[in-house]
Amino acid sequence: MLKKAWASLLAVIFILTIAPMNTSANEAFLDALEEDLKATHYDYKEGTAEIIKEETLRHSNGNEVIAAVVELDTIRDGIFITRKTEYHYFDATDNKILSSADLVEVEGAAEFADANIDMLGHEIVYWLPVLVLLLLIAIPALILFLVVPRFYSTSSYMNAVYEKNDNPR
Repeated sequence: MLKKAWASLLAVIFILTIAPMNTSANEAFLDALEEDLKATHYDYKEGTAEIIKEETLRHSNGNEVIAAVVELDTIRDGIFITRKTEYHYFDATDNKILSSADLVEVEGAAEFADANIDMLGHEIVYWLPVLVLLLLIAIPALILFLVVPRFYSTSSYMNAVYEKNDNPR
């Protein structure tokens, strides 16, 4: 039993040490991407940028460029969520996000864009606005059908009169 526990512990430690091997470039890319998205998207939800696909390219000056398809969320008015998928390019040597004007000198940027054009787009998340609208309809309906008849029930205070006089209803 002790050998199995020891082997499991070593396996977990091994997995945890291997996983973050290539994260330094990705962390720098995500940090620079967060700053760029805050500047370019006024409704960007922080921390939602996720790299879906990436590829390493070369700049004409020899710098390493990471081309990535990034999925991010934007939120307007607190309830309208849009999930977007966009291209972003990161110069790993200079640690900066490249603009579209800088992509002319990157070898393979057009091929990367053409190969992944089907991944681009945006999707509107409808569950939150629908939930708010249902609550706007359901709460007044519950008040009308359950609470209001109990407050203004004429039959409850007239029961004594009907029983006393033997009047049919």
